[in-house]
Order: sequence, then C-alpha cells, then structure tokens
Amino acid sequence: MDFNLTDEQKSIRDMVRDFTREVISPKAEEIDQENRFPEEHIPKMAELGLLGIAYPEEDGGVGADAIAEAIAVEEITYGCAATGSILTAHYLGIDGLYLAANKEQREKYLVPGCQGEKLFAFCLTEPNGGTDVGSMKTNARLDGDNYVINGSKIFITNGAYADTLVVYAKTDTSKGTKGISAFIVEKGTPGLSFGAGDDKMGIRGAKTDEVIFENCVIPKENRVGEEGEGFKIAMTVVDRGRIGIAAMAVGLSQAALDEAVNYSKEREAFGKPISNFQGLQWMLAEMEADVAVSRLYTYFSASLKDKENYRLSKEASIAKLITSEASNRVVNKAVQIHGGYGYMKEYKVERLYRDQRILEIFEGTSQVQKMVISSYLV
Repeated sequence: MDFNLTDEQKSIRDMVRDFTREVISPKAEEIDQENRFPEEHIPKMAELGLLGIAYPEEDGGVGADAIAEAIAVEEITYGCAATGSILTAHYLGIDGLYLAANKEQREKYLVPGCQGEKLFAFCLTEPNGGTDVGSMKTNARLDGDNYVINGSKIFITNGAYADTLVVYAKTDTSKGTKGISAFIVEKGTPGLSFGAGDDKMGIRGAKTDEVIFENCVIPKENRVGEEGEGFKIAMTVVDRGRIGIAAMAVGLSQAALDEAVNYSKEREAFGKPISNFQGLQWMLAEMEADVAVSRLYTYFSASLKDKENYRLSKEASIAKLITSEASNRVVNKAVQIHGGYGYMKEYKVERLYRDQRILEIFEGTSQVQKMVISSYLV
C-alpha cells in the first residue's frame, strides 16, 4: 500500500492550491458578508477542469482519479468553504447521471456538466424528510410521453443557480423507497420555481433554495434509469458524496490549524509568543493529529470510489463521521487559541467556526453515519 501521492495528484494539488490562493481566498470574506452566490468562480473552476475532474474523458471529464477529486475539494474549501460546497453539490448532481444515464442523456447533460458548461443540483431533501427518504411527497405521474412532477424540495445547494437539476420523485406512492425514480429537469421548465433563498449560519455563499414543482412537465426521456431505481441511484450518490464532505472537512481543518499556528507565533503574552507555552503547543499538536488522520482516511475512502462494483457505504460513513467531528475539535481549538479575537468577525477563524457546523449535518448527520457503520457490525 503506497501512501504517497502520484505525480498527477501532486500536480493537481499544486494547481488548485495556487488557484485557491489567488482567486478563491481573496473573495471568501466578501462572499460570506454579502451572503451571495460566487457565480464568478464557476467558469474559472470549469477552465481548470474541476467540475468534472474525476469523470472519464468520454463523459467530458478530466479522467483523474477520486483521490485527485478529494484533493481539489480540500484545496478549494481551504480558501472558501462555500465554494467547496458548491463544487460537491455539483458532483452530487452529475454523479447520478454518471451512474445511470443512457447514451443520449450522457451526451446531452453529463458531458456539458463535466466540462463546466452547466451547473448541476441534487434534489432529494424535502420539508418532511431528509434522512427519511421514504417519506418523500414529491411525485411524478406519467401522462402520455411526459411526466408531470408536483411537490417541493428544500435546502438544495445550487438550486436556483443550477442549469440542470437531478430530481428524485415517487412514481408509485404505494411502494415506499421502491417507488422512487430519478429525473432530469432543466432550468426554465414551466412549473419549476424557487422559494426565497435560505439565510444560513455558515457557508453562506453556497446558496440553498426551496425548489417547487407545480405541474412541471418533462419529457419521458428525461427519466434516469428505470422507474423505481431512483432510491438506489440516490443512495449510491450519497455514499460517494460523503467522501466529498470529508474532503471539505479536511480543507477547513487545515485552514483553521494554519490560522492558529500563525496567530500563536504573532500574539505575545507575558513577554513572549504564546506558541512558547506548552499548553498551547499541545493544543496545536492535537489539531495536527486530527488533520493528519482525517486526510489519510479521506484519501483511502476516495480510492475505493475507483474500484468497480465496490460498495463503500461503511468507509464513506466512517470518513464523514471522523473528519466532520475532528473539524469541530480543530476549529474550536483555533478559536480558543485566538482568545477574544477568535470571536470577532475580523478574524478568519470566526467564519471557519460557523462554516464548520454544517459538516456534521448535511449528507447525513453524525448519528446517521453511526447507524450505517453499526449496521455492518450487528
């Protein structure tokens, strides 16, 4: 087992790192304060191939591996967690097509998605059910050569800004999760509308919206896979997507650690830098250990995405659980090291503290990850 990055992975890391420092990081504070979607970042990330970095070249992607994708998310999130969330949400959207789309759908939707010509959204969560997907109320009724969709989704990242939405709806309400199917809905489709954007605690630039379907008519050929396969597609996408959240946690943790180290060297107390005090050194050591372990397990779980027919539910949940909770500890210590200044918006760690909290909630709460992991044990 080789724990060293390949030359390609190092090259991608360095490219995205430079891009983040030059383009993403300088805008992060402004994006947070103005609560705005950073539309200017999308074409720039597309130019670098980041919107389809781990997808095959025949599907419009770069053809890199899943570890490279995790590295890209980590580096983008280091500079701006909101932009990292926008990127992972796009992957959730195109991943369903990668897994189940037919040839025509791949050419029409997946290729431009991977090339960054179209931004995607993943529409699963509803007001009455996030974890409980079976309670889904949104339905799709077949009417001749079309489906008519009615219902609503909430907390949809990229929602109102996406060109293409991959929507999960019940085609047979009597079958529970086995009655769920997947659909492609294009921006501008009559009957598709959006509620007021959410005003969130953190990752504020990653705008989330209510997505509303009122007799939204789409052609039959926009169904992805067969009727009733939607739940299987969605759960596979979510499993794979949890590795993206783990990568976000690593990037955010590294940013908090770097801020804490730099501040500890500059801040003086009792006539010397506070980095000279052993109690604080131990806090930094604990933070470094959390970041190192999180990064290694994220890369390991990412490597499993490239194994054909490998079900990575357990490993993805472990990655999501340990990295998100480690990021909580790391950011908390970073604020503590800053003392009163860590509570002030003029310091980056205040934003990181707010951005971090969602990592233990979306793509399945920590409690859901424990349910998944324990199911393999008992």
